[in-house]
Amino acid sequence: MRILAIDTSREICSIAIMEDGKIIKQVASKSEKEHSQTLMPKIKEVLKSAKLKMDDINLLSCSRGPGSFTGIRVGMATIKAFSDAKKIPIAGVDSLKAQAYGVLIRRGRNECKILSMIDAKNENVYFSVYKVHNGNLSLFKNPEVMNISDVVEYIDFTNPLYIVGDVDAEKIEPLLSAKHSKQYAQGKKTESYEFVEDLPEMAESIAVCAQDKYEMGDYGDSSTLFPLYLRKPQAQRQKEGENHKIRIWELSSFDLEQIKNDYDKFPNIWDYKTLEEDFKNSKYIVAKQNNEIVGFTGMRIVLNEMEIMNIVTRVDKYSQGIASSMLSYLIRKNNVEKINLEVSEHNIKAIKLYSKFGFRQVGTRKKYYEGKEDAILMSL
Repeated sequence: MRILAIDTSREICSIAIMEDGKIIKQVASKSEKEHSQTLMPKIKEVLKSAKLKMDDINLLSCSRGPGSFTGIRVGMATIKAFSDAKKIPIAGVDSLKAQAYGVLIRRGRNECKILSMIDAKNENVYFSVYKVHNGNLSLFKNPEVMNISDVVEYIDFTNPLYIVGDVDAEKIEPLLSAKHSKQYAQGKKTESYEFVEDLPEMAESIAVCAQDKYEMGDYGDSSTLFPLYLRKPQAQRQKEGENHKIRIWELSSFDLEQIKNDYDKFPNIWDYKTLEEDFKNSKYIVAKQNNEIVGFTGMRIVLNEMEIMNIVTRVDKYSQGIASSMLSYLIRKNNVEKINLEVSEHNIKAIKLYSKFGFRQVGTRKKYYEGKEDAILMSL
């Protein structure tokens, strides 16, 4: 299998061709010209050097952000054009995830956590936390933009921690050191942390990640590739203010009443009586925005395994990262060996969300939903 991967999310433009898991050609350069002027000639150069044509490529991949807005648009437009012209599938890769894959390439797939950051200016960072378990990288904290002083809330030192990104180490190292010392003083297990600077070029990391995504079935045509925006325009952020943030809480009796009154706004295969019975047997969390419930999730823990019962988002709040925030919360706040869930075979959006967090399909239940739809069983 041959993968053509490009990265235009930063000043350095990189291109790589991977064949059967090995990089056979790659180039990276910083140019005074715009990526729009240099990208196509460089792709042509790399293909010619590898003695390949675009028809020999089986999968296309590029960074979809965060990063340079203009650069990302150039890279995505180029990959989409190749995909449409040659009918080659695409696997888009988040920049933060690509950086985490750089750690896997340089340090191996050993048990660890990875804090991946990109400078977002004014003491803010785009960041995400990943976990490597049984050789697989999964999402531990969903991507978000946040002040650098708040990032340490989402990490611990129960596993070796690797830190990557273009953020000045001097800004975050004191925060990491203080939390590491606090965790040690509390008698908790502590492992070391390391800033990794010898990362491969981004295109190589994107290619390796794209192959993993392909093997999991996480790819598609040009219509499935879209940019990852983590921050809204400044004017909109000022208008919405702090109350627009998504906050996660444990369910209260007051929350239950609000869900009951607004249940028609929460598309769910369960009727309210079924949900009410599950409230008695499961633990629920709610997502709030402006003090209104915009989503809820239920789960049960038996021995050392978690079963996620449902993840529901209010219909007028789709595509705002609410389900992702709730799933991230469950993963971070519950120390279990395994997490299981089931999802309708036709719920492609949910399947992609679970795959993003590292869930893998482990089986099916035929005609499980109303005797019509199969349930896909997934585990992390």
